[in-house]
Amino acid sequence: MTTAEVARIPAPDRPSSVSPLVVLGTSGHAREIAWIGEQAGHRLLGCVGPRRTEEVTRFPFPWLGEDDWLDSADPSVRYLIGVGDGCVRARIDRLASRNGRRAGSLVSPAATVGARCTLGDGSILWPGAILTTDVQIGRHVHIGTGASVSHDAEIGDFATLLPGCRVAGDSRVGQGATIAAGATVVDNISVGQNAVVGAGAVVVRDVPENVVVVGVPARIMRLNHPAVH
Repeated sequence: MTTAEVARIPAPDRPSSVSPLVVLGTSGHAREIAWIGEQAGHRLLGCVGPRRTEEVTRFPFPWLGEDDWLDSADPSVRYLIGVGDGCVRARIDRLASRNGRRAGSLVSPAATVGARCTLGDGSILWPGAILTTDVQIGRHVHIGTGASVSHDAEIGDFATLLPGCRVAGDSRVGQGATIAAGATVVDNISVGQNAVVGAGAVVVRDVPENVVVVGVPARIMRLNHPAVH
């Protein structure tokens, strides 16, 4: 899927012609993804991953098996990664795609996608998310409820934009970076790879890679060490 128009999933009252999906994970984040797929009328087969009884019983679709289930699944099945941490998503994607399998994408029917926007495989837009125009979204990017990305911005692979954040025009968010809830990245700013912008922060100058910034205006608080689990 390369364009937002192609990536947009048919509304529930329209027949779906795209490949069936599975969600890798069973957490609350994964359950939200399953809900988006259900609202969008997508054919969702179930979840895949370690069988943790409490999580599995709360998931709205069947548990299909452990991580290796995908290896022998029908080639038409595509996967979505139900994990909030972008670095962990990158690691799971390397494993899930090792046999040439492809990820799917989801756009909530309640999201807004403007002209000439692109959406990479595995990326997901939550309800209320807005891409205005000429926005480039990489692979396995998660854009949360009410988050917005303005004209000509670029969001790198495995980045995470949490609910209510704003990335203004001509800005760049690096691979694996996280923009936390309610944060703002002003125009023409670069946020480095694996950087974290804290909740409610306002970024008015470029952010280096592998740091955590907080406050108004945002300042470096500490180094960020990507998850290794």
